[in-house]
Amino acid sequence: MKSKTTLLLTVLTLLSINAQSGHHAMGHNSAGAESLGALPVEEKIALAKAAAPSNVSDKARILDADNSVLQEGDNGWTCMVGSPPNYENPMCVDATWLGWLDAWMNKKPYKNIGNMIGVNYMLVGDIPVDNDDPYNTDESKGTWVQEGPHLMLLVPQALFGTLPRNPYEGGPYVMWEGTDYAHIMVPLEKTTPIVYDE
Repeated sequence: MKSKTTLLLTVLTLLSINAQSGHHAMGHNSAGAESLGALPVEEKIALAKAAAPSNVSDKARILDADNSVLQEGDNGWTCMVGSPPNYENPMCVDATWLGWLDAWMNKKPYKNIGNMIGVNYMLVGDIPVDNDDPYNTDESKGTWVQEGPHLMLLVPQALFGTLPRNPYEGGPYVMWEGTDYAHIMVPLEKTTPIVYDE
């Protein structure tokens, strides 16, 4: 029988291969809601679907940045257009991640009831976020990272094991350790450090 760590590494490998054969933050929120009409609905739907392989996104429910439904879906996945005005961080998530997003956006505790594995595709990339603090907006402190195409995995935190906590070591790493919102990031390209102008 495989150990939990071996099982987790197998899942990470399979997800990475699947994502690379298709086309991170998370800032799906209502900020900038006045810009919601900046893109035609068809473009918003196409952008949201680009966040995951077509076998995930084609039949997914599509949400606008204000959570209004742009297109109904029936496969258990939800794709979101990202944050206006630039829509840089579209994502497609499963039901487990929807619960996580609700907790994170509303600053509520998140408990992974039943130790579910959750999958979040962000194949278009993400906006810069602090890898240490889920609510930090001060770019002068913390460990800031901006991922290109990547996956995010929710697993029981006991399975994080020896994964790096530093996003620049290469390969999967843990984001937001020590919080209810800790998860595994799986970059699909090299993660380049952000350089801020002095």
